Amino acid sequence: MGLSACSVVTDLHDQELSRHGNTAFPIACYDEDLSQEEVSWHWHEEWEIVLVTEGCLCFDMENTRQMLSCGDGVFINSKVMHAIRNGSRHPGRLHSAVFHPRFIGGSMDSVFWQTLVQPFFTNAATRFLVLKEDIPWQNEALQCFQTAWTAIGEEQDDFENLARYHLSRSIRNILRNTDFARSNLPEQELVKIGRIRSMMEFIEFHYMEDLTVENIAKSVSVSNSACLRCFHEMLNTTPMQYVIETRLRKAAALLRATNRSAKDIALDCGFGDASYFTKMFRLKYHCTPGNYRKLS
Repeated sequence: MGLSACSVVTDLHDQELSRHGNTAFPIACYDEDLSQEEVSWHWHEEWEIVLVTEGCLCFDMENTRQMLSCGDGVFINSKVMHAIRNGSRHPGRLHSAVFHPRFIGGSMDSVFWQTLVQPFFTNAATRFLVLKEDIPWQNEALQCFQTAWTAIGEEQDDFENLARYHLSRSIRNILRNTDFARSNLPEQELVKIGRIRSMMEFIEFHYMEDLTVENIAKSVSVSNSACLRCFHEMLNTTPMQYVIETRLRKAAALLRATNRSAKDIALDCGFGDASYFTKMFRLKYHCTPGNYRKLS
């Protein structure tokens, strides 16, 4: 099994298309260097646990931003929109595991599913949980996760059972110390989550066109001000900034995968001016499109 190569590829709904593990062993572990490429906005059906191993990383999870230092981590529930990038000038790195809940829960009829998995599915308020190194029970959960990650990465003897055992301990630790008496998410929050996903889908499909706040807002039948407020509250950005981010992400992928000129890629990705594309690309990736292609 070992470690998997990480590449976030999404469909038009920003659901990640990458397959994490396989039917028999539904988990994949990653060692990611965020100085090379940030993790763009996406979501997946699986759960994810992340541990920051170097530097400081910025985690955006729906309408919340968290700066996490080396030794800290986060549990991300199913279908939660999230993105990760460097939180400082120093390179950041992380260990992560993306796994289907059945990896630890087995079948839905089992006691393991009912005690380890079901509590998360029945409480919509538990979208994610930040885990801090200096809080004993949270540090223990992170250490259990790291043990499971290492077993898979090094393919230790009987690593399949070791990984399931230690990951189950990690989730059990979180369950025992989490207040599940909290009320579910308000209906208004659920509406915002659905609305932002729809607008992100619209941008993903039309990023190469001449987009405005008005036509993004119209895609979900809301006012311009409601559109602006939704992007600010859920993604901590503006609609047009998100459009530019999407175009740059698409352009970077084409630079890596093709030999087409930067000018042609800029035009196809919605940048009407090649010099503006180069300026924005340099701001995001700290190099020119040409140098980015050579480094990639």
